[in-house]
Amino acid sequence: MTPQELARADALDAAEEESEATEPAAVPAVTPEAGESPGADRMSRQALEGPAVEQVQQVSLGAGIALVGLGLGFLAFRMRRSG
Repeated sequence: MTPQELARADALDAAEEESEATEPAAVPAVTPEAGESPGADRMSRQALEGPAVEQVQQVSLGAGIALVGLGLGFLAFRMRRSG
């Protein structure tokens, strides 16, 4: 057999094995209410809501870009002074 024929045969065998596999069992999803978290005292961590996460990511991205710009500017001045 040629390498291409061997690869096709292996692919067919793998496809047959995947089709014979059983489906995973369904697991019931339980979403606790906001006030039901165990040990929810004043200083416990809680997940942020969608808009808050987006705002934090945008601020982080903007701050990172600004710091990269400052670093490039610093290097440009240092190279100009040394040359």
